[in-house]
Amino acid sequence: MTGVNYPFSDISRRPFPDFGAVSMNVMGGRSNSHGMQTAFTKRLSQRWQASGTYTLSWLYDMSAPPFSGNQPVPFRVAPDLGGEYTLAATDQRHRATFNGIWLVGRGFQLSGLYFYGSGQRFATSYGGDLRQCGQGCDRLRPDGTIVPRTGLVGLPIHRVDLRLQKRFRLAGRVAFEGLLETYNLFNHENQGNYETRESNANYGQPIPIQSLAYQPRMLQLGFRATF
Repeated sequence: MTGVNYPFSDISRRPFPDFGAVSMNVMGGRSNSHGMQTAFTKRLSQRWQASGTYTLSWLYDMSAPPFSGNQPVPFRVAPDLGGEYTLAATDQRHRATFNGIWLVGRGFQLSGLYFYGSGQRFATSYGGDLRQCGQGCDRLRPDGTIVPRTGLVGLPIHRVDLRLQKRFRLAGRVAFEGLLETYNLFNHENQGNYETRESNANYGQPIPIQSLAYQPRMLQLGFRATF
């Protein structure tokens, strides 16, 4: 192994590496979830079974408080600068599901799912960095007031999915099943995203989303063979 020896008098000329600027990211936020969860199940008997769930909940959180150097600021600051503890984005008060299966007879089987979710909260902003302090400084309005952290609550979601299937036995263990499936049976207009910037003329208006959970009514035909 070889190396370079520097005389004591030449220590100032040693090629120290340049590590660049040192940054600090403070993870001082917190969150709390309060809720009640219930469920029931009816096992298969008398040709049908069902189960359901219901959740009542509140979700709160807080972003990290503002820091000066490596110490938290010792005085109260504007809510949009950090440390504000409120209902969080994605907070949803009520959520319920129900599903069941009914063996109708003559090879027919009917099954379905119902889902309900109350309006979900979304993070809101003014839409401009009036404080000129970088990312996250976008809640100050021109009149000096502050946009609430989660001031927008979306519309409730209702969804009913059904499946009807018929089994045809051909010979021995060979069988054929036909399926008819419908998603969002009542064609309820569900929304999963919104314009959340107050300065935008479309503030509060839904934004189209491609997820299957928010699509209009759809029908699907299928078949399955077993042998």
